[in-house]
Amino acid sequence: MIHRCSLRVKGCLLVPLVLVLFACGGAASSNEWGASPNATTVAPAEQIKALAASGQLPTLDRSSDIRGPDADNNGIRDDIDAWIAAQPISDVQKKAAQQMARVQQAKLLADLNDKEALQALGERSAAGIVCLGDVFMPERQKGRDLRSQLEAIMANTKERARQYIAYNRAVSGSSGRLPEGNTCEP
Repeated sequence: MIHRCSLRVKGCLLVPLVLVLFACGGAASSNEWGASPNATTVAPAEQIKALAASGQLPTLDRSSDIRGPDADNNGIRDDIDAWIAAQPISDVQKKAAQQMARVQQAKLLADLNDKEALQALGERSAAGIVCLGDVFMPERQKGRDLRSQLEAIMANTKERARQYIAYNRAVSGSSGRLPEGNTCEP
């Protein structure tokens, strides 16, 4: 049982990692074995563009600005808002995804020296995690997968990925409890 669970966790972590690596990288001059690509090989950057154009991957803001565009000032980048809106999930599930996206955005913008603010952000994150799980009941894993996807696409540039790593380093070793009851924002 433990082995199966660890594989599930590794798989959930692998997808965001791959997305971040592809989002941060450019076209490669060789494949993973060091060979030069031939005429039929498509560079990863081109594969990403093709997947985004087909709608299989979201079209994301790739500016160096960590905040990114947020025209409606709702605390979620506009590209992430559009991605959530396009998901084949219920309105309640979309609202929970937006709650989690606001938390993820706040993590990127947090003052890493303000321990009280980081603690409050950790509590908001825990509330978002519980909310996502609850709205996907009885299939909580779908909520976990959506959270992983949000983490990956929100850290889609080198600057954002570095900031997310710095945030995680700043809160490393902290602890908290998952809240009980309804944690979804009204």
